[in-house]
Amino acid sequence: MKKIIITIICITCVTASVIAQSGVRIGNYEFHVKKAEKDSTIQVFAEEDPCPPCPSENETRPKPKKTFKKYYRSDGFAGIGFVLPDNGSGYYTVLGGNSMNIDVGNIRTYHLARRFALGTTLQYSYYNYKLKVDEPMYLEEIFKNRTFEKNDINKQVYRSHNLAASAFTRFYLIAPKNRGTDGLYVDLGAQGDFAFSKYCKLKTHSDGKFKRRDSEAFYPFSASAIARIGWKGWWHGGHKHAFFVRYRFTDAFNSKVLPMDLPPITIGMQFF
Repeated sequence: MKKIIITIICITCVTASVIAQSGVRIGNYEFHVKKAEKDSTIQVFAEEDPCPPCPSENETRPKPKKTFKKYYRSDGFAGIGFVLPDNGSGYYTVLGGNSMNIDVGNIRTYHLARRFALGTTLQYSYYNYKLKVDEPMYLEEIFKNRTFEKNDINKQVYRSHNLAASAFTRFYLIAPKNRGTDGLYVDLGAQGDFAFSKYCKLKTHSDGKFKRRDSEAFYPFSASAIARIGWKGWWHGGHKHAFFVRYRFTDAFNSKVLPMDLPPITIGMQFF
């Protein structure tokens, strides 16, 4: 009997509590009391489970995709190139592998996307052209007040020491796996050179050597288009390499003084 009385008292307390409050929450259920003039109604709302079910032991959820973060890199490089001979009309005859180019500098790449980057270079370049003089009369425009016989000329070279800067766009054929690699890429850009030292040297059988610096005959500025294809090699410890082609589309010589010019194409390899 006592148990029945206690049960009735508990039910009465709970009912009174529900009536007294506008809403009571029990677990995921919420009871709301709506009072009318003659009676009261209780509305029950079930909330969704705030925590989604956890995956089972054998179930794995897909990992979120990584977003690309922009970054830049800076690398030193050295390169060697050879002038492509052009024996056509209007050029000096360039002889063999002695006509060469050496580059030493720094390259910076700004990676804006996984397969695209912008880059710049700043470098020192040395050019050496070994020439065969077809018309000695043009030498008189360089070496003033001197005449030369073709058969007396033993050797002639034109050399320049340049400071060069370039800007390029890089397209990845094979995107790099991480920031320490370069994948397989193609660079297309333009380069400007300033020759702070330029001169012509001549060696004759009869009178020895002559050297002439002439700012009027030799242009100090030049512009070139450059293309490069590079990758990380599998030899020499996985160092990075690139083949390049440089095409100079401005004249090296003042055509009003020397109506001939140097071959414009240089091909070579760079090491990073």
